[in-house]
Amino acid sequence: MQNVIIIVLIIVAIVAMVLGGWVSFADRDDSATITIHKNEVEEDTEQAVKKGEEIVQDAAREGRKLFDGVEDAADSDEPVTQESDSDPDQAKVLKTPR
Repeated sequence: MQNVIIIVLIIVAIVAMVLGGWVSFADRDDSATITIHKNEVEEDTEQAVKKGEEIVQDAAREGRKLFDGVEDAADSDEPVTQESDSDPDQAKVLKTPR
């Protein structure tokens, strides 16, 4: 079963590379060739790295905003209202005699 999964993954990877333009096949008279387009692979990986960097920077920016908001709330002199973990209606239900 594990071998079948590995074979399927390899086939899916090859199909993805062909559809992505990374690999092409050619049949010429008595020979067949497989061409790997290095430029396409390089361009796509550079774009993926740039997009990944943008996502990480956006996440870091949002994290800093959240952290700054928490620091501002901690530094303010406004009283903090603490929310109870229990539901007041739940306590009423539990205290009702049967």
